[in-house]
Amino acid sequence: MKFYVFVARCLREVFPVFAALLFFAFSPAAVLADVAEKKMPPPPRVLVSRIVEQDISPVTEYVGHIEAIQAVDLRARVEGFLEKVAFAEGDMVSQGQLLYVIEQAPYQARLAAARARVAEARAEEARTGQHLERLRKAKPESIPATDLDNAEAAVLMAAAKRAEAEAQLAIAELDYSYTTVKAPIAGRIGRTAYTRGNLVGPASGALARIVQVDPIRVVYAVSENDLNAIMTALGDVDGGRGNRLLAPELRLADGVLVSAGRVAFVDNQIDAATGTIAVRAAFANGAGRLIPGQYVTAVIRASQPRLQPLVPQEAVMIDKSGAKVLVVDQANVVQSRPLRVGPAHGFFWVVESGLAAGELVVVQGLQKVRPGQTVLPEIREGQVR
Repeated sequence: MKFYVFVARCLREVFPVFAALLFFAFSPAAVLADVAEKKMPPPPRVLVSRIVEQDISPVTEYVGHIEAIQAVDLRARVEGFLEKVAFAEGDMVSQGQLLYVIEQAPYQARLAAARARVAEARAEEARTGQHLERLRKAKPESIPATDLDNAEAAVLMAAAKRAEAEAQLAIAELDYSYTTVKAPIAGRIGRTAYTRGNLVGPASGALARIVQVDPIRVVYAVSENDLNAIMTALGDVDGGRGNRLLAPELRLADGVLVSAGRVAFVDNQIDAATGTIAVRAAFANGAGRLIPGQYVTAVIRASQPRLQPLVPQEAVMIDKSGAKVLVVDQANVVQSRPLRVGPAHGFFWVVESGLAAGELVVVQGLQKVRPGQTVLPEIREGQVR
């Protein structure tokens, strides 16, 4: 009996304290404190793109082909066996470089003989001149008149013989010089048609071909309408107008753009069948990327560039109220921005108003964010924040 009384007394004393602890543990304040202690979720990550300005001026393209400004077929001007081929096929050669040596011995001998004949003719001219001087100094009555006439004629004949010998010497020197074939222009030499030991001569055809590669030119045809603009630009180069029109770029088959050249020639008549006229433009080609016969695209841009901001099409949301984008500001807070877009430019819209170069727009994760929300922006690869 005493035991049950003790238990009842303990319950009466402990229960109020236990009840109070339960009340405070599950009270709204305790719950709020517990929620506050929990970690808040991080801001969502979104992919953004930086607005850039690009030239959106119209571009005209023409198909053209590459031509060498100069090309030379090397030919033998004297006959003989090839003694030397002094280049490797496909080499770049400089002007005046030795390329072929044709058998020289016969032409050396002819040159020596021609020099001897010149020496002989000069000696005879000197002898006849001295003889004439002696006759002229003698007393007139001591020599017949015919002797004086013959002496004067002999001097004239000796002078003619000397001139003939000197002309033959010049021919012999030329023939000897033709035994060496040198590059008349700088450029790339092709394959050789003859190798060492073969007999070559004027009738042998081309020994090899050299084409100039730097500078080089592209030939393309422009329409009658475009011709007027080109001719206007050609007439006012000094005034500074039309410089871009006269400086086409080249796009190669692999998409690489070659730096601008200069229009050097416009043909003198329009092709009635096509309604076009041929234009030539010269290009620097130190790297040798442009090869004669190669087809390229001549790219001509407008005279004055037009820079406009471009926004990726995937970033633009269009509804009844118009176009808008989500912009991430310097504090990484999302803002909704209305804008006015123009025509498409590739995978972009041309921005007429509402965005400036350098601003960041959300391109992926548009559904995960709302205006006023803080985000973690990631710049699209290839762009710098």
